[in-house]
Amino acid sequence: MNAAIIVVVALIWMFLGYRFYGRFIEKKLKVNNRTKTPAFRNKNKVDFSPAKKNFLAGHHFASIAGAGPIIGPILAISYFGWLPVAIWVLVGSVFIGAMHDYVSLIASVRNEGKGVSLITKESLNKRAGWVFGLMIFVTLVLVITVFSVSSAESIIEKSELIIPLLTITVVALLFGVGLEKYKINPKILTTVSIILIAISVWAGEVFSISSSVINPEITRIFWITIIFIYAFIASVIPVSVLLRPRDYLSSIQLMFTLFLGFVGVLIVGPLINAPLFLSSAEFSLWPILFITVACGAVSGFHGLVSSGTTSKQLSKESDGKRVGYGGMLLEGLLAILVTIIAISGLSWGPEFVGGFQDLLSRGWILLFSDGFGNIISQIGIPFLTASVAGLIGAFMVNQFILTSVDTSSRLGRFVFSETLFPKIKNRLFLTLIVLIPAWLLAVTNSYQTLWRLFGTSNQLIASITLIGVSAYFMSKKIKVKFILAPMVFVLVTTLYSLIYLTFRSGGYLAEGNIPLAVISILMFVLGLIVSFEGFKEIFKKS
Repeated sequence: MNAAIIVVVALIWMFLGYRFYGRFIEKKLKVNNRTKTPAFRNKNKVDFSPAKKNFLAGHHFASIAGAGPIIGPILAISYFGWLPVAIWVLVGSVFIGAMHDYVSLIASVRNEGKGVSLITKESLNKRAGWVFGLMIFVTLVLVITVFSVSSAESIIEKSELIIPLLTITVVALLFGVGLEKYKINPKILTTVSIILIAISVWAGEVFSISSSVINPEITRIFWITIIFIYAFIASVIPVSVLLRPRDYLSSIQLMFTLFLGFVGVLIVGPLINAPLFLSSAEFSLWPILFITVACGAVSGFHGLVSSGTTSKQLSKESDGKRVGYGGMLLEGLLAILVTIIAISGLSWGPEFVGGFQDLLSRGWILLFSDGFGNIISQIGIPFLTASVAGLIGAFMVNQFILTSVDTSSRLGRFVFSETLFPKIKNRLFLTLIVLIPAWLLAVTNSYQTLWRLFGTSNQLIASITLIGVSAYFMSKKIKVKFILAPMVFVLVTTLYSLIYLTFRSGGYLAEGNIPLAVISILMFVLGLIVSFEGFKEIFKKS
């Protein structure tokens, strides 16, 4: 089968989803521009800062599109084949994921830019909100930990990334200052910035800088620490100076990579090498597919971004559809591109050196960049070799991992100060509270055991977010049946996955992993507590 068919189907499906279902949700939420948004009412330039739609769309998209839509589909393909992955991404992104992001955004905008944990606390009760806030905080610490390690390891693996990564950080800072302080035309700034970033990619390929520092372990800790220092700075300075312009420029790069990838597939027409469907000997399709492919279909992390950083920058409610709903559909398209690259850009079979199985064992970033390079190099553009195209792919992945790190650091500060301990307001101290435990987990590799629960905790956050915003909208006499059905599906799937992964043959208990088993059951109980409080409130208001 020609992979170009999947591209055509995906593009048409996402367009129809945005055009019709996005509009349906917009009407249900009674979106209007009569009231000023929190970005204007609470404007303080650090967190609350009104942004133009295109800038905010880029910032939001870059923040949500971390490693999830890349590693999730790759792993799921190795378990179940490509067809279940493609179907779940297409259906999930339109009817669940994009809806989840959009309603989270609008609910927060109508609550002074408050996060979903605080909305849940106010819509349900203090106990439910505090428990939910604690779950979110722990999840964000894990996100920061794992993504910082992934970014550091990719730099060590491909030292060609050092020059482009340094360049985009400096260029983004100059972009933010130029736009905010000197009011330079954004089109001029964008053009110059993209040219400089493109030159830096070429320079990274030609003038590679060694990433080694003394020995491998010291090198690893060094780059992890550098990333944490960057995250701290990006999290405490005004969002308009570094975070938003960097994410905006990163989103342009991703749009270019998506365009190049889809055009490349349409021109080259690579044949699919991977099996349509695999019967996994290790996992059952339900629920594991739905917690493995999170970002790209539905992700609780997105609701945290929508209600954390994005809602504090939305200039008017009508921009929400483009930013919230459209951003998730773009991430779905990224997950589809990753799927196509994995199944048609690489050979399938353990016997192939440089094939899917071989590269998966060496790292998912390498798998994506090599597969991307293999397809794009066949277009026939002289300078676009497999190595250059692969570097473009790896640079894009690293960009979005870093945006998730700095955004999560800011979100962790919000959750801690809004929901857990509202009396603590110092943003420098709050940011350290988030980053210090994440850094310790990163440099000691202690996160590796806990990370196995990320997929389930992430989807549990998505389901509880939908419970909280449903209760809020119902209190405002807005009908939420379109939210409740997906919410029940995600909640049941996630709660069952916690039980399944703990008690199945080969599960946490069978392998003697008592800490994971205890944490998994604890999450199950906490999820039941918040869900019970939520359903009680929903039934009361229905």
